[in-house]
Amino acid sequence: MKITLELVRTTLRQSLGRDSFIGSFIRQVEESPNCTTACITADGQMQYNPEFTKQYVTCEADLFCLVVHELMHPLFGHFVYQSGELENIAADAVINACISQLFARPSGEGHLFTNFYRPEGIEGLLRPRSRMHQSRYHRLYSTLYDGLYQEHSLSTGEVIQTLKVLTPPSEGCSVVLIGTHGCNQDQNEKTNEVRRFPAELCEKVAAALKHGLDQCLDKSAGYNPQLLGLFIEVLKSHLSLKRTLLQRFATQRKVDRFKQRIQRPRTSLTPIPLRPSKRDLVLLAAGVPPFHYHNQTQAVATKNRGLAIYLDVSGSVNEHLPKILGILADLKRELRTVFLFSNRVVEVPFTSLMQGQLETTGGTDFNCIARSILDRELDKAIVLTDGYASLNQELGKALQSQKTTLLTVLFGGKEDCPEFAPLGDVVQLEEICV
Repeated sequence: MKITLELVRTTLRQSLGRDSFIGSFIRQVEESPNCTTACITADGQMQYNPEFTKQYVTCEADLFCLVVHELMHPLFGHFVYQSGELENIAADAVINACISQLFARPSGEGHLFTNFYRPEGIEGLLRPRSRMHQSRYHRLYSTLYDGLYQEHSLSTGEVIQTLKVLTPPSEGCSVVLIGTHGCNQDQNEKTNEVRRFPAELCEKVAAALKHGLDQCLDKSAGYNPQLLGLFIEVLKSHLSLKRTLLQRFATQRKVDRFKQRIQRPRTSLTPIPLRPSKRDLVLLAAGVPPFHYHNQTQAVATKNRGLAIYLDVSGSVNEHLPKILGILADLKRELRTVFLFSNRVVEVPFTSLMQGQLETTGGTDFNCIARSILDRELDKAIVLTDGYASLNQELGKALQSQKTTLLTVLFGGKEDCPEFAPLGDVVQLEEICV
């Protein structure tokens, strides 16, 4: 099967939608003997090994499996190419299960994976319809493909940990994996491109796959709802850069409706070893697999936090305010108030700010911000400014003594802010406009 750019785009658009970003993202397709199978770079260049595709990519379903497999790697955070083979196998097991079940029709129920991998042993985890009943990996496989043990959530990291527990150190597992793992990465200029996608690109790919999932998921057919939940959580995790930054600077000292994810440890019983206790490991070593494993897991919860945003409204920033307000408008459901500053700080309702009601003294300094933060005992705050202001040295030391962390967002051309740099990250406005 001759793979061309037109064929790749047609295959993706038929399955994910005519206007799918993924179809237009891939802009070049070429043969490369340096790839064991195939790879896709962050700038949309796809390379494939002609011998591999001649033998295994025989229809559009195989091509769909190949391309979407590669695009899913960055979304699942699978940056494990310099780690051991077990990490790579576990990562691919999750990806292949998602493609085979959630995109069953366009992938031919994982047709490529079924033809490429053997149906038993550790390779059996990488494909549907494997013969795993007498395997040590039976429960893990059932969790991924058969929808068993649905009361237990499973993340990609937990699949990696489980595989490490189940696979004896003495057992070699030389498995040829589909995708970037097999590419020759001696050319260091493209190494990072192959391994990682920028956050903005991940966000677009995630949105395209979410839209495609709505079209491809057959509610009447059988699929693993636990796997669907894992996949949806992965897509949701690709927040825009601005929200990723903002979540790091949420504070308990201000009450808004900004959600912040937190993790709490808990002990749970599961049929597969995620993070087994010492007792479980002793039984495993003695050849007596426990019926249930005692695992230390992390429960994800959310809490309402606040964002202490200090917005520069001095005369010099007027031309930039429309763009800034456009960015902040995305938070209209979560922010109650914003702090406006010039030579003094005024806390205003967020709705008033969106209506253009600004209160300013015309000048600007950072001393009023420092006093406001110290008075409110804020541990974290965000400052949006053009950076043309000064900060009293004593107030700067007081902020450091209070261990306040700031995110300073600059606009208007200034590239640094030495006054606030000792207190945290200094970024450009463009870096949060994604």
